[in-house]
Amino acid sequence: MSAEQLQATTRQVTEDLMRAMGFDATVTITPEDDEKVNVTVQVSEGEDLLTGRKGETRQALQHLINRMVNRGEGSRYHVQLEINDFWAQRETELREMAKRLADEAVAEDTEKLTEYLNAQERRVIHVALRDDTRVRTFGLGDGLIKKVAISPADSGEGQKPEE
Repeated sequence: MSAEQLQATTRQVTEDLMRAMGFDATVTITPEDDEKVNVTVQVSEGEDLLTGRKGETRQALQHLINRMVNRGEGSRYHVQLEINDFWAQRETELREMAKRLADEAVAEDTEKLTEYLNAQERRVIHVALRDDTRVRTFGLGDGLIKKVAISPADSGEGQKPEE
């Protein structure tokens, strides 16, 4: 599928999904490259129903849209879903939490844990602390939802960073 087809398909799938769910939404598509598009959905009411308390509903909708766009083609194309700036705010919140926990881990010379996070959220933590030589990060838990441990770099815990 061409970049233009990807954008058109993603717009149609997202608009149809929002309409089927009873939302009057404005959908904007911003291409990132030939295989990735950013979808921004603006709604005037009911945002919390589309995002969920910590973004779990937004994450599920993003997964559904990705599956619908990639019908029969594996997972070649990636759709990043933003609803009323929720993800941008969540990313900021996660980066601030990462920095705060890193400072606490170093000050107290102990491991600190995040709340349970999905893969996209965990990646934000890992990337936020990637260049902080004082600490190291690694995932803890089984399944799709895990915590991220942040420990002083010299603690010698022997855990490997999450891939």
